[in-house]
Amino acid sequence: MSGTLAHTPSTRRLQLRPLMSAMLTAVVLQACSSGGSSSTGGKSTPELGENGTYLFISTPQFYFGTNDVGTSATQKIQIANRGADIYTLNSLGIEPSDNGGMDDVEQYTTDIIDEIVLNPAEAITVGITFQPITEGRKFADFIVDYETLQQVEESVNVNEQKFYKAKDLEDSGDYQAAKQSYSEYIDGDPVTINKRKAAIKLPVISESEVYGDGEDFDMYLAALDQRESGDLENASVQLEIIHTLYSDGYLADDALYLQGYIQLMDEKDYSAALQTMQKLRNEYPDSTYYDTALYSEAMAQQELGNSAIAREILLDLRYRHTGIDSLGITLAKDNLVSRLWFDRANDALDRMGAA
Repeated sequence: MSGTLAHTPSTRRLQLRPLMSAMLTAVVLQACSSGGSSSTGGKSTPELGENGTYLFISTPQFYFGTNDVGTSATQKIQIANRGADIYTLNSLGIEPSDNGGMDDVEQYTTDIIDEIVLNPAEAITVGITFQPITEGRKFADFIVDYETLQQVEESVNVNEQKFYKAKDLEDSGDYQAAKQSYSEYIDGDPVTINKRKAAIKLPVISESEVYGDGEDFDMYLAALDQRESGDLENASVQLEIIHTLYSDGYLADDALYLQGYIQLMDEKDYSAALQTMQKLRNEYPDSTYYDTALYSEAMAQQELGNSAIAREILLDLRYRHTGIDSLGITLAKDNLVSRLWFDRANDALDRMGAA
């Protein structure tokens, strides 16, 4: 990223609007700003103020439902940074709207936050509660006070929107259009962590052109998203279902590997990771993940304190990719994959002091 170009204070405003006036009160939460609001397919689009903000509100409209006086209802709003700049959220608040007064404001509450910095692709979820204490319509505005720390040229922010377009297309099931948008996004030299996410999704979606995009494919994409969001439990459940119900499918070994990777890298459950990687090698000996699984087993064994076993696994991995082993000279087979795994095994053995 380039150096700081601008640091601009701004606000985003959400209007809290009623649907009816009665003993019961219902409200709609609608996203807006001084520049107006827009939506596509029911989703809010980034609203560009004079400084070009990509602070995204998760929905343009919330329906709280019908509420008796004295009851309460809470809706969750996601505030996300969909650009490549940095946004500092200074405060959230409820203020009178043009159609309401302080009495209305008192019937809404929102989560209180300390100063929050949203880096690219980061988001927070905020609760807004409506608790009517009197009859009639209630109007108020939800205010987000923020500052923009501009890091990149506008073209970088524009390219970043291709990732979110691709994600929306993927969620709608239009995988070929999603593939095109992910490709365009990567070709645009992105600078945020979304680049890695797109690089993971693109080959999976491309592979579906050959093998199809059935239920196991949808579940695998869902598992990837769940892992990215930190929902490791549900990601593992999805992957286990793929392995159980679609054991002959082209994604079965992918599912086992991702499950083992989550156990190894995210959950630090080395015993479970070891079992999963062994299962992968035993059930799918021709899998392209075979060497990766073997290397992962060595990592798990070392973390479990079994350094001697880890060493034997690494020696086995190196042997699988050895082309010459004679007169004290050991060289990898003459292909890129073998040279990669030969060197990785050697490096790991060097770190263990066991080469």
